[in-house]
Amino acid sequence: MDKGKVKTQGQSDDDILQLCQAWQPEFADIVNGTKEELPPWREVNHEINFIDENKQYKYHLPRCLQALQEQLCEKMNQYINAKWWEPWTVMQAAPLLCIPKKDGTLWTALDAWQHNDNTIKDVTPLLDQEVIHEDVAKARYRSKINLTDTYKQVHICIKDIPKD
Repeated sequence: MDKGKVKTQGQSDDDILQLCQAWQPEFADIVNGTKEELPPWREVNHEINFIDENKQYKYHLPRCLQALQEQLCEKMNQYINAKWWEPWTVMQAAPLLCIPKKDGTLWTALDAWQHNDNTIKDVTPLLDQEVIHEDVAKARYRSKINLTDTYKQVHICIKDIPKD
């Protein structure tokens, strides 16, 4: 065996490098950070099904600390320009929570607990996280996929956009 060529499940370091270079263009949208655009429509897109379509929610007014308002404006502009968010006129909406992270940056989340209580749950089971962690720990090579803003890139069926 040549120096520097360690076999890993039948693959040398050079083989792995060549595979990574071949896969890079195909998976660039998930390994190179978050693209500022929505992904293409898929065969299956997110649906929101309510138990009671006419239920009215009682929400408090949203608040944002003065120190985070500039970051909130920047984030909103970024999401609207990328079409992750679209301004809509709706009868009611869950307030946006503005939460400061330890490093002083802004984390936003929807206060959707009332909305979620009225949603028919998708009972798709989650994968066993322990098995995934064990499999990753055993692997010699790992990749880092940036999922920071991935949820904001999920397509919602057009008929359900006002429900989100």
